[in-house]
Amino acid sequence: MSSDKLIAIDVDGTLINHKTTLLPEVAQRIIEIKNSGIDITLATGRMASAALTYIEALEIDLPVVALNGVFVGSPIDATEPIYHEPVSNSSLNRIIDVVEDIPVSTVIAMGNKALGRNINDITKPALDSWIVNISPYDRRNIDKLQNASIILIAGDEKSTRNAKKRLENSNLVDVDIFFFPSIRYFPMHYLEIRSRGTNKGKGLAMLAEELGYKRENIIAIGDYLNDISMRDTAGFFGAPANAHEEVVKIADYVSEFTNDETAVVDIIEKALGLN
Repeated sequence: MSSDKLIAIDVDGTLINHKTTLLPEVAQRIIEIKNSGIDITLATGRMASAALTYIEALEIDLPVVALNGVFVGSPIDATEPIYHEPVSNSSLNRIIDVVEDIPVSTVIAMGNKALGRNINDITKPALDSWIVNISPYDRRNIDKLQNASIILIAGDEKSTRNAKKRLENSNLVDVDIFFFPSIRYFPMHYLEIRSRGTNKGKGLAMLAEELGYKRENIIAIGDYLNDISMRDTAGFFGAPANAHEEVVKIADYVSEFTNDETAVVDIIEKALGLN
């Protein structure tokens, strides 16, 4: 560890703009701050390898918090993560059975690998931004799955609500089920299913414990509901101007700039006392 401070940055809606572009001026300033001796990583809902473009652009060499905290490790080699809390095989198989006849796309992410079913022209662009290198699955290879990080279901609102209702009635005691609309691809909706109690805050705490960071020296930045859990792990939590109202309520600092501008740079400089 080269620094006593760690900055964890959310990707979508925070680091990158609404076109999924990392602004050159943002990347340049983050690299300057990193090179000054501040450790920087990402905390994302994406699979780690789905954030690789931004990891490389920012010259990040630390493990990343991925899949909303379920996986903490390398974006390239997922074989030895710092932390991984997968869905149990019994719940995974039950989930697959429950949604099999519902017209939704289903993706099972395992570290940096993924299997998918019923992916179509509508759901593929959205899923591709979260999960990469999706291979098709059927019952012949599903039964061999181990250590499924998350299950992601995408489709129209009616179908995903139907899947949610069925899953909630299926006595899945060891998972949490999250239902939310797509911001970028509305009116498409998602279900995200992961091991109970996992979130970005827990993943960030596991990274901090492994590398020896104290809470008061952790800076977290995010814009959406899945970022709120990092507030309990970080000594400072910042949000861009475009953040969800619930995120704004708990943030230590809300930038006047959005993710389409230089919000992340503004927040980092505020947290470090540089502006």
